Amino acid sequence: MERPDRSEKDDAQKAKLIFFSLAVLVTILLIWSFYTANNARQERDKARQETEQLRQDNAKLDQMLKDENQMNDDLKKKLQLCESKPQPKPKPVAKKTTSKSATKKSSKSKKTR
Repeated sequence: MERPDRSEKDDAQKAKLIFFSLAVLVTILLIWSFYTANNARQERDKARQETEQLRQDNAKLDQMLKDENQMNDDLKKKLQLCESKPQPKPKPVAKKTTSKSATKKSSKSKKTR
């Protein structure tokens, strides 16, 4: 049997070293991609929750707007009904006359002793 040369052993060790280096590199890249994917997933979930909350708020505001519009329409109808009724003419108000002489008091100066 022939013994492998030293250069063949060195080549085999270099090949193993390259293979393990690539394996470590791939493992690191895989871990990093899982980490970034997890962060992206969390951000996506937060965005979905926020979107759902905004949709619910929008639905509530929409309902409030419809209610306000309905109340506004009701008030407009009542206003039209009140304006269409004939208004009774107000009775003329009698003016009060006051005499100046009745309200003024005569003042007399008192004599001092």
